[in-house]
Amino acid sequence: MPSATLIAPADRREPSANPDPRSTYGCPKCGHALRVSGLGRHRVYFELTDARADHPVMNRVCPACGHGLPGKNRP
Repeated sequence: MPSATLIAPADRREPSANPDPRSTYGCPKCGHALRVSGLGRHRVYFELTDARADHPVMNRVCPACGHGLPGKNRP
Protein backbone atom coordinates (compact mmCIF):
# COMPACT_ATOMS: atom_id res chain seq x y z
CA MET A 1 0.00 0.00 0.00
CA PRO A 2 1.52 3.40 -0.99
CA SER A 3 2.12 5.98 1.69
CA ALA A 4 2.23 9.75 1.64
CA THR A 5 3.72 12.43 3.83
CA LEU A 6 1.66 15.50 4.57
CA ILE A 7 3.48 18.76 5.06
CA ALA A 8 1.85 21.61 6.93
CA PRO A 9 1.80 24.97 5.10
CA ALA A 10 4.38 27.51 6.17
CA ASP A 11 3.20 30.19 8.57
CA ARG A 12 2.42 33.45 6.81
CA ARG A 13 4.63 36.23 8.04
CA GLU A 14 3.66 39.85 8.41
CA PRO A 15 5.52 42.20 6.06
CA SER A 16 8.61 43.45 7.81
CA ALA A 17 8.78 47.05 8.94
CA ASN A 18 12.45 46.91 7.87
CA PRO A 19 12.52 45.15 4.48
CA ASP A 20 15.77 43.70 3.17
CA PRO A 21 17.49 46.64 1.38
CA ARG A 22 18.77 44.31 -1.35
CA SER A 23 15.21 43.55 -2.45
CA THR A 24 13.81 47.08 -2.38
CA TYR A 25 14.13 49.98 -4.80
CA GLY A 26 13.83 53.63 -3.86
CA CYS A 27 12.77 56.03 -6.60
CA PRO A 28 15.58 58.57 -7.07
CA LYS A 29 13.06 61.32 -7.87
CA CYS A 30 10.56 61.00 -5.00
CA GLY A 31 11.94 58.26 -2.69
CA HIS A 32 8.91 55.94 -3.05
CA ALA A 33 9.96 52.39 -2.04
CA LEU A 34 9.05 49.31 -4.05
CA ARG A 35 9.89 45.64 -3.52
CA VAL A 36 11.88 44.05 -6.36
CA SER A 37 11.89 40.46 -7.57
CA GLY A 38 14.22 39.23 -10.33
CA LEU A 39 17.27 40.73 -12.02
CA GLY A 40 18.01 42.91 -15.04
CA ARG A 41 15.24 43.11 -17.59
CA HIS A 42 13.36 40.42 -15.65
CA ARG A 43 12.79 42.65 -12.61
CA VAL A 44 9.26 42.90 -11.32
CA TYR A 45 8.26 45.70 -8.92
CA PHE A 46 5.60 45.48 -6.21
CA GLU A 47 4.31 47.91 -3.60
CA LEU A 48 5.69 47.11 -0.12
CA THR A 49 2.12 46.65 1.11
CA ASP A 50 1.45 43.93 -1.51
CA ALA A 51 2.31 41.02 0.81
CA ARG A 52 1.15 38.32 -1.62
CA ALA A 53 2.93 39.91 -4.60
CA ASP A 54 -0.14 39.54 -6.80
CA HIS A 55 -0.35 43.12 -8.15
CA PRO A 56 2.94 44.03 -9.92
CA VAL A 57 3.65 47.55 -11.16
CA MET A 58 2.91 46.94 -14.84
CA ASN A 59 3.62 50.26 -16.55
CA ARG A 60 7.35 50.42 -15.59
CA VAL A 61 7.01 53.82 -13.87
CA CYS A 62 7.01 54.86 -10.22
CA PRO A 63 3.39 54.83 -8.96
CA ALA A 64 4.03 57.98 -6.91
CA CYS A 65 5.69 60.29 -9.45
CA GLY A 66 5.84 58.60 -12.88
CA HIS A 67 9.66 58.37 -13.04
CA GLY A 68 10.79 55.39 -15.17
CA LEU A 69 11.84 52.21 -13.34
CA PRO A 70 15.13 50.50 -14.28
CA GLY A 71 15.35 47.01 -15.68
CA LYS A 72 14.41 47.18 -19.34
CA ASN A 73 16.64 48.40 -22.14
CA ARG A 74 14.95 51.01 -24.29
CA PRO A 75 15.58 50.96 -28.06
